[in-house]
Amino acid sequence: MDSEAFEVDKKKSIANAAFMVFAEHGFRKTSMQLIANKAGMSRPALYLHFQSKEDIFGYLGLDFFTKVLGRVDAVLAHSGNPEQVLQGVFDAFDPDAAMAFLLDAEHGNELMDVKSGSSHEAIDKIATNIRLALTQWLKDEADQGRIECADPIITGQTIMSSFYGIKKPLPTYAVYKARAAQLAKMFGKGLKL
Repeated sequence: MDSEAFEVDKKKSIANAAFMVFAEHGFRKTSMQLIANKAGMSRPALYLHFQSKEDIFGYLGLDFFTKVLGRVDAVLAHSGNPEQVLQGVFDAFDPDAAMAFLLDAEHGNELMDVKSGSSHEAIDKIATNIRLALTQWLKDEADQGRIECADPIITGQTIMSSFYGIKKPLPTYAVYKARAAQLAKMFGKGLKL
């Protein structure tokens, strides 16, 4: 294994440990020492990989949204029943029931609201790319006569804004899944010919 691959693996290992600490203690009460302890390393060794807890949190967010974008692109690469496609898009945000862990965590509300680190701008760009991918799918499907969508841009914005909104007020995981399914059903029915 080369040094670059080792560094990536080490960062992922630290980030996974940090995720557990953030869930247990919340963002504000998490310290670099707690993260180092969970990762099985010294605090000085941790600083060789990340400069701050904000840096780690940003790394987690960027990694998460990068993976979501890949999954959304895979879902939108196909035509299909609009309700099922939208449900697939929404499910792309919940790999391995990660949302269950976050939403049901004691400090889930705090973690969902953290906007931290230099990665925030990159995460916003990925979120925009997700919306643009959905907008393009809506346009393509409408152009092919498979759905009814007069304005794919506004529709894509509305769908994604609504999806992000189902986390307010912060629900349990079961309620989150039910809201996502209901949202996919409502928009899916509205898009059908």
